[in-house]
Parts: sequence; structure tokens; C-alpha cells
Amino acid sequence: MTKPKRRLLVFLGGLLLLAGLVLAGIKLRHDTMDMAWAIMAPPQEIELATKMAELRRSDHFDEAIDLGLHSITGHAGDDFIYQMIATTYFIRAIHDKDQSGKWTRLGTEYSEKALASNPKDIANVFNVGMNYMIAGDDLDTGGCEYYRKAEIIFENLTPQLQANSAETQGRTVPLAAFRKQNQEQLSRVQRDLRHCNQPAE
Repeated sequence: MTKPKRRLLVFLGGLLLLAGLVLAGIKLRHDTMDMAWAIMAPPQEIELATKMAELRRSDHFDEAIDLGLHSITGHAGDDFIYQMIATTYFIRAIHDKDQSGKWTRLGTEYSEKALASNPKDIANVFNVGMNYMIAGDDLDTGGCEYYRKAEIIFENLTPQLQANSAETQGRTVPLAAFRKQNQEQLSRVQRDLRHCNQPAE
């Protein structure tokens, strides 16, 4: 995959993750109600998210990850922290091209931890699918495996997005735009999968 395409997807993933942080910080949460897939920072995690973002911006990736790991509590909100750690690894993959594959795979591992931590929240699940697509775009070998995982995520979300609205990330959101976004990403990953060899039976 081309580098601009990969960067665009990492940017999109990071944007979705940080949209809630920024808007919660300035008390404009209501402006993201139509972005049902945005991951919102829990109030208790805003300071942590801000500090991790600052460390990332100054290329202190290990410190950002350690801060996130030491903040895991085994309670609500951990999915948000795992998503921040995953985003940190994906951004690190762009900065460190020599070990890009290593960082990308670690990003997906923490995406999967986010999924395990909160498997019923549709925004969290959708963003795990987006992270799988980032991994598929980045990896020279093994990317198709992540495209297949993304496809499963988006296909499984489809029936959950048929209502008019749903609860996600502590708010009620309309689902029409979410349905459209999910379908667009499903179509895109299915196009990418056409270039992959079929898995062995």
C-alpha cells in the first residue's frame, strides 16, 4: 500500500480517537453526536489522554505507552486507554520505518485488548476494525490477515446499526451516518481483499 494511504488511515484512526478528548476538554461534546464512531474520552481519562498526546507529539513513545499501561485499572474506561496505546504504536510505525511492522503488530494487539475490554460498545468495536485496516495497509506480509479481521468486524456491526439510534461511549447517537461509514469501510476492505490470496482451508 502507498504511504499516503497508510498515513491517511492512521490520521483517521487518530482523529476518531482524539475527537472525544478535544471536544470533551472544551465542553463541546454535543457537536460530535453525529460522529457516532468517535471514541469519547471518559472524564476521568482526559488528563491522561492529554499527557499521552503530548508525549507522542515529542516522539516520547515509550513514555506515552508506559503511562497508558500504568493507568489500566481493569474497570470501565480501559478500552479508551488501550485505543490510545494502539494509536501511539501506529504513529510510531510511521516515524520508525525500520521497525514499522513490529509497531503495527503491537498496535493491533492493543486494539484487540480494547475490544476484549469493551466488546459491546459499537464505537470501540468499529475503531478496532479501522485499526485492522491500518495494519493491513502497513504490513508487507500478513496484511491480508488483518483485512479479513476488519471485514468480520464491519460485517458483525452491520445488524447492530439498523436502529435509529443507540447508546455508545456514554451517549445516545443517531445511527444513519454510522451505518453509512461502516458500509463504506466494509466495501473498501472487501476491495482490498480481492488482491489477497484466499486462506488455506
